[in-house]
Amino acid sequence: MIIFSPGPANISDRVRDALALPDIGHREVEFTELLMETRSLLLEICGVPQGYSCAVLSGSGTTGIEAAITSLAGVTSGVLVLSNGVYGERAAQIAQVFGIPYTLEKFDWTLPLPLERVEELISATPHDVVYLIHHETTTGVLNNLARVAEIAKAKHKWVLADTVSSVGGEELDPAGWGVDLVIGSANKCLRGVPGASFVVVSNELLEVLANRRQVTFSTDLVGTLSREEGGETPFTPPIQTIYALREASRELLEEGVDRRIVHYRDIADSLRDGLASLELSFLVSREHLSNTMTSVMLPDGFSYHDLHQPMKDRGYLIYKSQGPLSETTFRLGTVGLITQEHIGGFLENFAQVLNR
Repeated sequence: MIIFSPGPANISDRVRDALALPDIGHREVEFTELLMETRSLLLEICGVPQGYSCAVLSGSGTTGIEAAITSLAGVTSGVLVLSNGVYGERAAQIAQVFGIPYTLEKFDWTLPLPLERVEELISATPHDVVYLIHHETTTGVLNNLARVAEIAKAKHKWVLADTVSSVGGEELDPAGWGVDLVIGSANKCLRGVPGASFVVVSNELLEVLANRRQVTFSTDLVGTLSREEGGETPFTPPIQTIYALREASRELLEEGVDRRIVHYRDIADSLRDGLASLELSFLVSREHLSNTMTSVMLPDGFSYHDLHQPMKDRGYLIYKSQGPLSETTFRLGTVGLITQEHIGGFLENFAQVLNR
């Protein structure tokens, strides 16, 4: 089954084999070595081997988002959330649940964040933190994280970014761009398995967060980092998932982050060219799409369910859109172990389903 979703993604045999590595105790030196290497590899993947710290968390990308947002309690004046999709709104929901002061600014889901308006909002906000999504998988829009961070830094703001579906798939330079914290997940562009997320935070921001008012227990970022610096996690970790994350990280660095990005871009281009040749249209203009997600308008006379099961029967799993978009679009993620041959096979089978 070739999974065309933003994650979980198809993984390599090498990563799958890592799941069968020997059982170890999570308070033993073997796990300390696993954890420390994984954290170091993730920092390298994010392009910040120096000046940043990495916390590996048990749970999905949303776990990392919660850890990041809640770490702001009591040490910031609040967070300006710039949202053009579901995941910006989710960050605001987390802030609301935990009593973190926030302002949610909503924008068109089919366009990148409008930079002139963003600059106005950042200039006017009383909050000292700006939060945005790098790649918004609701629609596939790629936001200009570098430029938003530049604007925010000029106004002396901390910058937090959800890079859950962009790290390893899009250019990312936290130190060069002035991004203080990024959030990632094992099972998307990195091609690990579900069950682990991570937060990479600058040492400067971490000094501020050290004085936070703790409002969570198992997702407390500062507490997790403190324990992990000592070589262990505060609670029982998903050891096999971290084995897989370490191997996926090794695999990515051996391939080269830049090469992985080019590969994702190339297969996405081939997919989009093929869909256009089938006279299908896209929700988002191609110039605004990421390397790893394509939102496709449902063809006339077809519902999502009309397409999903026939394609699944042929070995290709398409992905449902979220919210009101589920009635008019579907999504195709290209983040896993997908080749040009897989793209060709998908397009051939899709043409048959459409009778084109």
